[in-house]
Amino acid sequence: MLKPFYQGKLDTFCAIYAVLNALRITHGIRTLKARDILNDTLMGLASAPNALRAVLDQTTDYCALVDGMLRVQARAFPLRMEQPFGPQDRPTPEQLWLCCQHWLTAEAQRAVLFRFQRFIVPDGPPASRHWTVADKVANNILHLFDCSHEAEAILNVRRDSFVTQLEDLSKERLLFIQPTTVHLLRPAY
Repeated sequence: MLKPFYQGKLDTFCAIYAVLNALRITHGIRTLKARDILNDTLMGLASAPNALRAVLDQTTDYCALVDGMLRVQARAFPLRMEQPFGPQDRPTPEQLWLCCQHWLTAEAQRAVLFRFQRFIVPDGPPASRHWTVADKVANNILHLFDCSHEAEAILNVRRDSFVTQLEDLSKERLLFIQPTTVHLLRPAY
């Protein structure tokens, strides 16, 4: 059965959508404001052809794009932003989980923005690389406030289903959450 293309199926803008969804959680932005931010971000990328090409070809990890968007948007939407894990850190899945759990259960209007890679087999290449936002945690499930409409999209992450180091991938754990991409966000007021 032939299916139509859905918005987001062909583009490579999940990182942009993740930031927009985080701002929706933290500041309640609406559709028209999100569209303005999306358009401004794309216009900014258009003025830097190499950066735009890297986004379109997925030859970037999108970290600079996410950080840049957050810096720009923090001027209009006061944000408290934390990155709990630096490049030298090697948190365990339990440490990352507890960080997210503590952040999301402390008070309302909080989001955890991060990138994950999904694998089909532990020793193969990633089947997908995706930026997303978590908005709550309950019953050992991290709920994702995600932009994907795909039937196979990951919308929840179980506490025991991911790794934080690529070398720890296994048949039971084929999801790698990149600790250095974790951003803890909340309004700054």
